Amino acid sequence: MEWLKFKYLLYVTVFILFGIIAGFKPYSVTAQGSGNTGTSTCKPKIIMAHPDQELIMQKGKNANIIVKVRCKDDKPAAGVKVETEILKGKKIIELSPASAVTDENGKAVFTVTGNKKTEEELPEIKFTAGDLKTKIAVRVQTTGCTPQSMQTEPEEKLVLEPGKNGNVTVRVKCEKGNPAVDAKVEAVIQEGVKKIEVSPSAVLTDASGYAVFTVTGWNLTEKDLARIKFVAGTLTSALEVKVAKEIAESSLGKTGKETTGNKPRLIVTHPDQELVMQKGKNANINVRIKYKDDKPAGGVKVEAEILKGKKIIELSPASAVTDENGKAVFTVTGNKKTEEELPEIKFTAGELKTKIAVRIQTKGYSPESMQIEPEEKLVLELGKSRNVTVKVRREKDSPAVDAKVEAIIQEGVNKVELSPSALLTDTSGYAVFTITGRNLTEKNLARIKFAVGTLTSALEVKVKSVAEERKSTETKTP
Repeated sequence: MEWLKFKYLLYVTVFILFGIIAGFKPYSVTAQGSGNTGTSTCKPKIIMAHPDQELIMQKGKNANIIVKVRCKDDKPAAGVKVETEILKGKKIIELSPASAVTDENGKAVFTVTGNKKTEEELPEIKFTAGDLKTKIAVRVQTTGCTPQSMQTEPEEKLVLEPGKNGNVTVRVKCEKGNPAVDAKVEAVIQEGVKKIEVSPSAVLTDASGYAVFTVTGWNLTEKDLARIKFVAGTLTSALEVKVAKEIAESSLGKTGKETTGNKPRLIVTHPDQELVMQKGKNANINVRIKYKDDKPAGGVKVEAEILKGKKIIELSPASAVTDENGKAVFTVTGNKKTEEELPEIKFTAGELKTKIAVRIQTKGYSPESMQIEPEEKLVLELGKSRNVTVKVRREKDSPAVDAKVEAIIQEGVNKVELSPSALLTDTSGYAVFTITGRNLTEKNLARIKFAVGTLTSALEVKVKSVAEERKSTETKTP
């Protein structure tokens, strides 16, 4: 009998030990939320937020906080769940999402909406990843953050080879060294417009206060260097560009031969008939070459010539080769206001030709209309994303280029996620935003407001479950 009791206890002990061993897992952070699951590849050691101590934002606007999680040796901790909590000021600010999983760079992005101006006590947000914690204060102002400083990288000179590109990063900061988010930075070539090209002509700073421009060297600068002026509000900064070491034309792909045996059939410009721009500014003209069946013609040499108004405008480069999308970009600089006769530019690609007129104004144009697609309601499946396109036009239905479009979630900040919070329209006058459904809207729909200057437009968003979507699809099927 005693022996049977001993055997029974022995079996029970072994069974328990086996269960413990089988269920044991080494330390890891399991990622849950936002529809993603995963495990950190290393043990997180550091959590930090950007900005690091205080976020300054405008009432009624959105601003991003970037949370980074790092392992030993500063390696990014991917797949880590970061949870948030508003410790103070729940009536002043809103925060979305409630949790997020770090990407391959160890980064998770959260959006703050400022509902009321902060007085004495500032709202405070806590971010947690396992045992790691960090906090950040939020200051909501009735007026926007005014850029206080601007710095370019490189600081003084950029050296390029002909046909090569280089990036220039412009960093804009507000008071207390906080990043100026969604600040418009413009770039204009003051000297050497035929030597270099800068793209785009304007861009909004990201959540870190950075705006990145691409500069291309076209012709050797020799004695006189090219010069680019960057402007953010009242702040200005200049950068000299040297183009050196000539490269054979063939190595630049400027042979003028198509990459395929097809013959280009169509040449179009965008804008298509008239470019309206501001005196002293740059504007881009996109030239597209297409084959039969609307296929893009890559590797085609496009030559440009100013037919009228050589003293009024400058054009760069003199020729360019279309990329894989059949596109070549030319930059126009407006030196004088146009009067009666408008400058005219001709673009030629083999036997194909097209022309465009240029109108230069002393003041920038004001957007006349704004349209969103879809127009009234966007229906999303939970956890899915869709794009919303904002189309901005000026007089004569021409596209409003580089117009700042702002977006804010007016209702349902916990239901949907919006990215980015602001954009500049492209050469077609379009700005594309991404909307993600986070929680079911049920009775009350979410609402997003888009604004361009004095123009506003609103879009309702419905977030429904997978089962609801399936039922809707089955109902529509005959």
